Amino acid sequence: MIHLAVGRFNIDVIVRLDTIPPIDSNHVTDVLEILPGGAATNYAVAVTKFGHSAKLLAKVGKNEVVKSLMEKVIEMGVGLEYVEEVNEKPSVTLIFLRNDGSLSMVRRLGASILLTREDVKKHFGLFDVIHFASVSPNIVTRDPYAKLISYDPGPYSKDINVIDVDILYLNEKEFENVKDKNIRAKYIVVKMGKKGARVITQDNEECVVESLEVEKVVDTTGAGDTFDAAFNISILEDRNVERALQLATVASGLKIMKIGGISSPTLEEVREYLRKKKPKVICK
Repeated sequence: MIHLAVGRFNIDVIVRLDTIPPIDSNHVTDVLEILPGGAATNYAVAVTKFGHSAKLLAKVGKNEVVKSLMEKVIEMGVGLEYVEEVNEKPSVTLIFLRNDGSLSMVRRLGASILLTREDVKKHFGLFDVIHFASVSPNIVTRDPYAKLISYDPGPYSKDINVIDVDILYLNEKEFENVKDKNIRAKYIVVKMGKKGARVITQDNEECVVESLEVEKVVDTTGAGDTFDAAFNISILEDRNVERALQLATVASGLKIMKIGGISSPTLEEVREYLRKKKPKVICK
């Protein structure tokens, strides 16, 4: 199966810092990394680690740091032939990690906002899955030839009025933003952090999965993107909501124990955990 991840390729600058240091002071940290990032990039990397193929559709600023980070993603198996270099500033996200694993982000959107619906339509008929990640709903469109269309709006949930996809991924706040809107989706997946996740089907059936207990939350960046990738792959191959929730929950839980949005686990790591313990799922 081949996935097209539509969204951003970011420069992620990750620093562990509980509070902003006072003026004229110095601060030492054990984490200060520059890594590839962006929701679509995180998703595409996770897809390749789970055994499917993935390509990224994005626009990036011409920049030597961007080029070096793109090479890293290529080495991880993601196809970047649909990533277009443009004469704009690169998209950058500054991520502040706290010792408890929570985070804050500061973004410069840069070249990433230049992506359009027409850019997506050029690639109709080439992919089994198209996943839209943290992009405006104006870009989201249904490829009639694809087996699965999914959308994780992130900060753009408040802009949704009408949407037609197979799977809509939201957190609890985003779900509140869209629940009175015109949503057409086979599955609405609500990711609830420590409270687990739930799936509401188009037939109003509901399944809830418990969260994964981890020894230490290191970095939640990309956990939701990892969840999306695992759930998409499982639903595509198996069509079983319970097993998809278990796979996605374990995948995202293992991810948060590592630094960086692209540090998703492999499929074998997830399966090894599932052989020992399966998260409890209740459907009604």
